[in-house]
Amino acid sequence: MKSPFEFSRFTRTIGSSAHRLRPVVTAHGVSSGMKAFLSPLDPVKTRRIHTSDSSLSRVSGHTPETIEYEVDHLVIGAGVVGLAVAERLAARGSGSTLLVDKNPGTGQETSSRNSEVIHAGLYYPTDSLKTRLCIRGSEMMYDLCEKYNIGHHQTTKWVVGQNDEELTYLESLSKKAQGLLVPTKRMPGPPTFMLTRKQMLAQEPHVQGKAALVSPRTGIVDVHGLMQLLETRIQHHGGDLALQCEVTGLERLGPGGSKTADLKDASDHSTSGGAFRVTMNTPSGPVTVKAATVVNSAGLHADKIDNMLHTRSGAVKEFDRDVDDDASTLKPYKLHYCKGHYYGYSGPALVSRLIYPVPYKNLAGLGTHVTLDLAGRMRFGPDIEYIDRLDDYSMDPATVGSPLAMETVTKVIQTYLPAIKPSSLYADYAGIRPKLAGPGEPFRDFFIQQCSGYVSLGGIESPGLTSSLAIAEYVEDLLY
Repeated sequence: MKSPFEFSRFTRTIGSSAHRLRPVVTAHGVSSGMKAFLSPLDPVKTRRIHTSDSSLSRVSGHTPETIEYEVDHLVIGAGVVGLAVAERLAARGSGSTLLVDKNPGTGQETSSRNSEVIHAGLYYPTDSLKTRLCIRGSEMMYDLCEKYNIGHHQTTKWVVGQNDEELTYLESLSKKAQGLLVPTKRMPGPPTFMLTRKQMLAQEPHVQGKAALVSPRTGIVDVHGLMQLLETRIQHHGGDLALQCEVTGLERLGPGGSKTADLKDASDHSTSGGAFRVTMNTPSGPVTVKAATVVNSAGLHADKIDNMLHTRSGAVKEFDRDVDDDASTLKPYKLHYCKGHYYGYSGPALVSRLIYPVPYKNLAGLGTHVTLDLAGRMRFGPDIEYIDRLDDYSMDPATVGSPLAMETVTKVIQTYLPAIKPSSLYADYAGIRPKLAGPGEPFRDFFIQQCSGYVSLGGIESPGLTSSLAIAEYVEDLLY
């Protein structure tokens, strides 16, 4: 009797080698009976591996047994970064790629609860991954959106200073940007410039401030359209997506190594035997995947996935290590969950571009700013609230929406946009950022490290959306 999962559909033949996502018979019970189906995406239909089919199957000639799957690239976490990584690896055409996520849809956590901004890469240390990948990712994002007609708009951004101290900061930031952001065909003009108060009022009469730094390269993007495109392109390149697959175990099967970025030969990533065994829970039962390479892009859950490889290395602790090229320093750690509330505005838009205050010290956040959606509607946020639960997206009317809370956020916004009407402001939604830095701690860069086929992506907060395509490119370079 055939399995309801059509295994033959996943065979890839590249040259003389067969790369495949295929069943491997084991002696641990009955398979989950995954079933492939097509979802109505145009112009290319995306195949998802649906795991809620409760039917069980027998492999002909065997007693009921669990089926293991073998794959070249396993990407954990189908947010915008995971989608970008899976698309990049699938596009290589030299191996099978499987993207898994514990949710019933893609991008249901941090990726769908943010400001949807394409950042220019102004704020962070010059040599940081956040700066390098944001600058590269911004160019890639605009190119992709233009090529595939994804909704976006290069709105420009103002960072508004209210006093001499903030003005000094903005002038320093603008000077740094001049050296970082080179002219491009799309953006031949200066990467930043300053406006006086008089110049500000001539362009945005409702904005209050002593001066403003202008970032012409900043824009907004339809994140859901972007994620749908990446999912479609994964299918186009022969990759697969399995939803409702929650990773419960991860172990290395082959000998470990201490060097990073040293696996350049694609033959090192063949599916023969697999380098990692990953166990997952699905609505139909457990599933096991053997993968030659694993990319941990699990966002808020990235520390838990990483720590599965280090259960014997010591207790989980706060992130206290610097990023370097020695994977032997990768020890158990714990992410911090930073909640941010967003507020909608029912009145007419008072500005035509993004307006930001000067960011918090240590770059813990960029301040409660005003952004626009593609329809021109204003929204404000996010604020900063460190929380203990990574699933607390609540917008409690008794707290966040209370008269006192709304008065507080109104006062913050009115420092740079005094004309807003408090009665038009309402609590809208919340997002949670996976941070490596706790309250009051200094700046932490993205943590991106590769060790013998395992890539860890930790603390991918802002500017993670902007950087997503560049992160995918970076991951490919680490592996190959």
